[in-house]
Amino acid sequence: MKKVLISSIIIGLTLLTTGCAPKGYAQSTVGETMNVEPGVVQSVRQVQVNNNGVGNTLGGVVGSVAGGVAGNHVGGGSGRDVATVAGAAIGSVLGGIAGNNMDNQYGQEIVVKLNSGKTVATVLRINGSAAMVRPGQAVNVFFSNAGGISNIVPR
Repeated sequence: MKKVLISSIIIGLTLLTTGCAPKGYAQSTVGETMNVEPGVVQSVRQVQVNNNGVGNTLGGVVGSVAGGVAGNHVGGGSGRDVATVAGAAIGSVLGGIAGNNMDNQYGQEIVVKLNSGKTVATVLRINGSAAMVRPGQAVNVFFSNAGGISNIVPR
């Protein structure tokens, strides 16, 4: 039983710490040629970026297992069965809440008027490596070969 409890805790902590937004560029973009166009930021607003409930589901499952294992160590006989079910239910709810917090991240919706006259917009995740920009600021907009915006950085 101790092995199951320890394994459940390790799995839960792993899931909670791997839900962070990636920092920097994806491995597939390293060495890729990008088009860069200068422009001026028109607007910036914070938006919520979610992960479609994946963390909530995983958190609920892991919490249910951990709660059931913990509840199984309480009482004896039919009391143990009740404690196991109650532990699983409580663990599922708490794990779901933790997973939901893991799902909700934040980004910035940025609208840029390029020097060419074209206006573009995108949502970039806010993380430790993202450059924060503000309206009126001169920026460079990086376009991937597929045409999507890879990054926006101050000039």
